[in-house]
Amino acid sequence: MEVGKGFASLQSAVGLLAGLASLSGALYSAVQFVNPAPRTGEILALVRAAKTDRPLPGTTVEILTPQDVLVATLNAGDDGYARRALEAGPYHMRATAPRFEAQTRDVQVQRGATAEVRFQLVQQDPDEGASGRTRRSGGRVHPISRAVGGAQRFLHRLGL
Repeated sequence: MEVGKGFASLQSAVGLLAGLASLSGALYSAVQFVNPAPRTGEILALVRAAKTDRPLPGTTVEILTPQDVLVATLNAGDDGYARRALEAGPYHMRATAPRFEAQTRDVQVQRGATAEVRFQLVQQDPDEGASGRTRRSGGRVHPISRAVGGAQRFLHRLGL
């Protein structure tokens, strides 16, 4: 008779643990229902000088829609970072600083995630700065910039 009592207490313990696990799952689901995931994500831009790899404080970072409608204008702090919460979706970003060539990137903002975008601005030649022109291929994104942006989106989707 002692063997049956031991088995019954083991069954009781397993039943109790299963009930606790079930209640925990229900509680987690209720919390997720009451407090859903945020509808916004965040963009974190880091702007540095390509030659020195030092932050470029005061750099202007523009965030635009895919149709090039301005969404926000940010200024990088002393550490070279600019941050903004945005609705999830695709965006274009453009970083500009005096005496540096402008750079653009494409970014995909995901709900509840931070998309990090790095800019390495190249200093203009002194004679180009006087005319106010930058060396860009007809205002279009350089193929290397497009490839880097595509690689960033791929890694972001993988969660890296």
